[in-house]
Amino acid sequence: MSVEQDVATLQGVPTFEVLPAEALRILAISAEERQLKAGEVLFRIGEISDAGYVLLSGRMELVVEQSGRRRRLCELLAGALVGETALLIQLPRPATARALEASRLMRIPRTTFLRMLEGFPDAAVTLRDLFAERLQGTLSALETVRREKLEAPVKPRARKS
Repeated sequence: MSVEQDVATLQGVPTFEVLPAEALRILAISAEERQLKAGEVLFRIGEISDAGYVLLSGRMELVVEQSGRRRRLCELLAGALVGETALLIQLPRPATARALEASRLMRIPRTTFLRMLEGFPDAAVTLRDLFAERLQGTLSALETVRREKLEAPVKPRARKS
């Protein structure tokens, strides 16, 4: 892909659509392409994050394993940003990312992303506000679940005679 095609792809990613074209150009030039075969793992739960990935083609899934059982969190399609938080902070990966079919990804290292933000302070503020809004939405959803599921009164079971 050309740099212009990469920039156009990045403009289609919801998190990046708030960034100016020149900022996206920096990311596109610095990004590395990665290819996965069906079934291949991009990263595993618990690994320390160092980059985010844009899924250029193919399909992937995010899965967790608990008590020996595998549970799919979501399926990702082309245009998805995988590991968004890794662009900002170093944390253990909360899930395993696995290719469901042959997939191409654009790897964006955290160091590159942070350097780009230093050069575009207005974009950094816009992204901070976007992340804060998403975090508030997540916290509200968790509060709703807590109230409805965890604090719901327990109904007594009818006894069989």
